[in-house]
Amino acid sequence: MNTTPQTPNSDYPQNYANKPKEDIDLRRYLGLFLSNWYWFAGALFISLSLAYGINKYSESIYSVSASLLIKDDKNSTGLSGAESMIPGGDVFKNQQTLQNEIGILRSYSLNLRVMKELSDFHVSYVAIGRRGIAEKRQFTECPIVIVYDSLYKQSFNVPIAIKILPQNEFLLEINGNRNIKKRLKFGDRFKEEGFDFIVKLKEPGKYTYEENISNRYKAWFESPESLANTYRSTLNISPIADDATLVALSATGYVPTQIAEYLNKLMEAYIKQGLEYKNITADSTIKFINSQLKTISDSLSRAEKKLESFRLSNKLIDLSSEGNSLRSRLEKIEGEKTIVNLQLQYYKYLANYINSRNESGEIMSPSIMGISDPALIKLVDNLASLQFEKKQLKFNFATNLAANDLIESKIKDAIISLEENIRNNVNISENELKDVNERTGTVENEVKKLPVTERQLIGIQRTFELNNTVYTYMLEKRAEAGIAQASTISSNRVIDKANPENYSTLSPRRNRNYFLALIFGLLAPGVFIFLVYELNARILDKRDIEDGTDAPILGFVAHSNYKKDIPVISNPGSSLSESFRTIRTNLKYLLGGEKKAIISITSAISGEGKTFISTNLAAVFAMLGKKTLVVGLDLRKPRIHKIFPNTEEIGLSTFLIGESKFEDIILETGISNLFFVPTGPIPPNPSELIESERMKLFIKEVRQEFDFVFFDTPPIGIVTDAVLLGTFADVNLFVVRQRYSSKATLEYIQKIYEKKEINNPAIIVNDINISGYYGYGLRYGSGFYSGYGYDYGYGRYGSYHYGNTNNYYIEN
Repeated sequence: MNTTPQTPNSDYPQNYANKPKEDIDLRRYLGLFLSNWYWFAGALFISLSLAYGINKYSESIYSVSASLLIKDDKNSTGLSGAESMIPGGDVFKNQQTLQNEIGILRSYSLNLRVMKELSDFHVSYVAIGRRGIAEKRQFTECPIVIVYDSLYKQSFNVPIAIKILPQNEFLLEINGNRNIKKRLKFGDRFKEEGFDFIVKLKEPGKYTYEENISNRYKAWFESPESLANTYRSTLNISPIADDATLVALSATGYVPTQIAEYLNKLMEAYIKQGLEYKNITADSTIKFINSQLKTISDSLSRAEKKLESFRLSNKLIDLSSEGNSLRSRLEKIEGEKTIVNLQLQYYKYLANYINSRNESGEIMSPSIMGISDPALIKLVDNLASLQFEKKQLKFNFATNLAANDLIESKIKDAIISLEENIRNNVNISENELKDVNERTGTVENEVKKLPVTERQLIGIQRTFELNNTVYTYMLEKRAEAGIAQASTISSNRVIDKANPENYSTLSPRRNRNYFLALIFGLLAPGVFIFLVYELNARILDKRDIEDGTDAPILGFVAHSNYKKDIPVISNPGSSLSESFRTIRTNLKYLLGGEKKAIISITSAISGEGKTFISTNLAAVFAMLGKKTLVVGLDLRKPRIHKIFPNTEEIGLSTFLIGESKFEDIILETGISNLFFVPTGPIPPNPSELIESERMKLFIKEVRQEFDFVFFDTPPIGIVTDAVLLGTFADVNLFVVRQRYSSKATLEYIQKIYEKKEINNPAIIVNDINISGYYGYGLRYGSGFYSGYGYDYGYGRYGSYHYGNTNNYYIEN
């Protein structure tokens, strides 16, 4: 009897679990995915169906673009010719910046102005398909149009269903809390429930009713306020380059024609608004000059009449040479006085502007009154610029933001500086006026020496010339302002108008949706199968075994579809029988040519098929003419007697206790060369009997009597009987079952293999799905004929139970 542990024959291939492993076994996963092809087919069908539904039924969103050139004065060093002519035109210097202008284009106020002008935007139309699905938003292509009273406030965002009928009629439905349903003719007025409108055919002469189309439309009113917010939220504005002032504008929506009309109207309103702001200063300047001209015109008219009357009454046409000289001196002094008075009047105007807390930025330039003080001009320009910048900030930001606070602080500082400058200039002008008055008094004293008539004429001419000079000066300034106003052009201009034909489709992106559906349909099930496989605790394929233990795999037993306990006898030509013959051949290599051998067959837990393997493997040896014996050594829950019927009164247990003879327990199976030893009555002390001297006697007898002996032992993970019996065997086979045995089983087998506690440990993989070497799939049904699957429940004979992990889970 060979009781010494043997090393596996070197001719038999070994596993190499402890050698470096590949990171990814592509062939393994490819087989896994192919064996679960139905998951991919289902996922692809669902994802592609969703993509098709999205592409077919979702409403298309388009983008249309335009380009606009915006003048950026941030780095400007001078004024344009027109601006230099406008009194106060230099206020515009350094006011227009690219970011501010982009903010104005996005502003609610400008967009609201646009929407109020685009009255045809106030009604939205949608064509309804035959199955009640909204097919497409419509604009100019809609055959119907709703004409409404703009002064009457309609009910907004309430769907109005219109179905065109024959005979120039339509069906009007308004649901919700109104529940209106009326049959009307085109052109009839509908006024009730918060509505007042008329539905018309856009081109009555060209429209033909067709029965086979939907003829259904949905419309609703939208307020300019909501439209302004909707469209400006889709507006995108960006410079074409970092240092460029040419900006690209684009907007998105459901109808390219409508988007293009919005962009073009937005650019038009923006340029128009810019011109309006530019002309405000010129308008205020002309208004101021006109008010001065009105006063001077009256004085000039009176002076002219008085002069004419005096000449006619006194028959005096010319002055003496001395009188002419004095008159010229007085006119010159009076001219200086007029200039000083105009300057004082301008300072009063500035003071009133500041005191009135006017923040319009519409300040008349000092140059209009002939003031050339560079400090004053700079202060006026700075204040106007800051106030205009504050006005622009209101387009973009809330009034409590830090940017607004900063500009407020700068405006206060500018006002303080300007007030100080005004006070200084008023003092200077008053001193100049005092000097002018003194010189005027000196000349007037000399005039008093002239004759009375000449003296009176000089006084009248002096008044006339003074008013005439001022009147002419103001006319010149008004003409300059008028010319500048007429020649003012926008600093911005449209480069490319929005063209509805040059649109791009944002969604649905049909090709991308199908591509993403394809990727998802392949990736989702692939990831799912990968995770299930990697997280699975069961043995699925050969790689799992090779990764878990170095013990050799002796062979694979295919899944049995036969309702037979020993199908190798009833179906010798089947693939199942062939798998047992392959194991028989591999056993010869493992035994190294020995003619006789004891082979112990066990498993970790019940249900893995060790009894089925034992009986069928013994049968294929018997078919070779080898005298073969199957021994039922599962003394706690025997099953072999159900495969080979007997009386159960005698068996191995009765032999071990000395109640039966050896020859009495050797029974025939009905199969040539195949014998079996039944377990016999269940004893209360199986382990003690297996370690008894009678067991050694039994081993000695069967070695002499039989060529091959197969021990059907109890599960090694539950009781220790199999380990004890393994010391008597020449080969110890561990049965693991695909999709049933735990990977933890391999740790126990590896421990036994490393310690060499038993002879020639090897593994048989049972219940293999032969659909592929790697592609065993993720189907977790047992797929195992109940004829060789059984449970353990040892009842009164022990505390062991199924799944007691403490018996076979080994710490690393």
